Amino acid sequence: MYGLTWLPKQNIPIVGKPVNSRWKLRNDSWLAGQYERRIFTESLETQLGVKVDFTDRILVFHRVPSWSRDIEYAVEVYGEGARLGLFLYSNGSWSVIPSGALASIIESIGGEVIELNITEKYIKNKKLQLDRKLCLSGSKYVLISHREYIGVAKVIDPEKCMVKVKDMAPRGFKLLDKPLSKDLLELNKLIIEEYAGEAMGFIRGVYASYNQHVMPVAFSGGADSTAVLSLAVEALGSDRVIAVYSDTGLEFSETRRYVEEVSNRLGVELVVLESGVDVLGEIRKRGLMSVDNRWCTSLLKLNPMRMYYESRSLKVYLDGARDYESTLRAITPRIGENPLVPGILRALPVKSWPRIVIQLYLLSRGIPLNPLYDKGYTRIGCIICPAMHRFELLLSYSEYKRIHEDFMNASGLDPDEYLSMKWSKRRIFTE
Repeated sequence: MYGLTWLPKQNIPIVGKPVNSRWKLRNDSWLAGQYERRIFTESLETQLGVKVDFTDRILVFHRVPSWSRDIEYAVEVYGEGARLGLFLYSNGSWSVIPSGALASIIESIGGEVIELNITEKYIKNKKLQLDRKLCLSGSKYVLISHREYIGVAKVIDPEKCMVKVKDMAPRGFKLLDKPLSKDLLELNKLIIEEYAGEAMGFIRGVYASYNQHVMPVAFSGGADSTAVLSLAVEALGSDRVIAVYSDTGLEFSETRRYVEEVSNRLGVELVVLESGVDVLGEIRKRGLMSVDNRWCTSLLKLNPMRMYYESRSLKVYLDGARDYESTLRAITPRIGENPLVPGILRALPVKSWPRIVIQLYLLSRGIPLNPLYDKGYTRIGCIICPAMHRFELLLSYSEYKRIHEDFMNASGLDPDEYLSMKWSKRRIFTE
């Protein structure tokens, strides 16, 4: 658990200890990228008929458990000094469950709010019947006001315009001044350096304990492994670090360019490994890779890594796995053997870091994120990674349609099965 506080004057989120923080976060959180801010803005406009433009502002997304099998992806959204509500991907579309604070912001820019004329003082969770014409727009939510409070009510019976009050907040929330990136880094400097200092000390300890001439970093091009590579260079120097990148043959073109650019920037040797496996042939034999059967990871990625480490007589490597990614990774020891890479130890410098600290650290070192994040991808994997959310698969399909059609034909799936990800046996996130 860690804390998040928002400084209204600077309009900047501060990461810290849970004690004395405004919000206590249990799951992963991150600074929303361009795609996420745009989709959130567009979803609000579609649902509520008013545009609150968050595309050039700071939003923090905090992953939350799904409460329905229909909901594939759910995050809390923080911004403008407030919790703005929930953002969901369900049944192939995005939607927002607005908070009372967001309703208050919408009123401040001229959004339509229904004034209630009732005597009750406390109305949260109350069912109310409104004028039927107020429900004709088809929106799932209406904004309401009562005394000094603004809130949001869910339409539970459109015909009768029966609603249930979901959240209320005091009047007075508004869009704050646009934040400055320099303030984001300066105001989070202490926490960034605290995390970085501990991780670099850990890396130095691992290097000294295993007496290797060089420290390899499993480098995927994602934010986590990029942070580990940078930390290793800071801790040991670029001449003692190598970046090991497994090109599965299914990589995004942006990622291959990115790992080359970052390696050059940090001055480290980049080792590119290839499996030489006929992926389409393996799909015809095994079927498509799935959440339950990620044969692709061991065959295309980890096996080439293991052979390379063994050829160099390396005993340990650095990896970017983090506790907040999954329950399994949370119980993984900080130094231990990956069962899929037998005989080689894996050390995890950023194991306890939330993703927002990863981002802040990279920003503080002037290292840009992989451009795929701003395109809407939540993690950096292969073009057809079974751990993708459905919206990520659709994004990938739109850009690499021919390759996906080859996968589809090799697996014998029709387009509906393929694009709905029925083949992935994806588990609903419930941690």
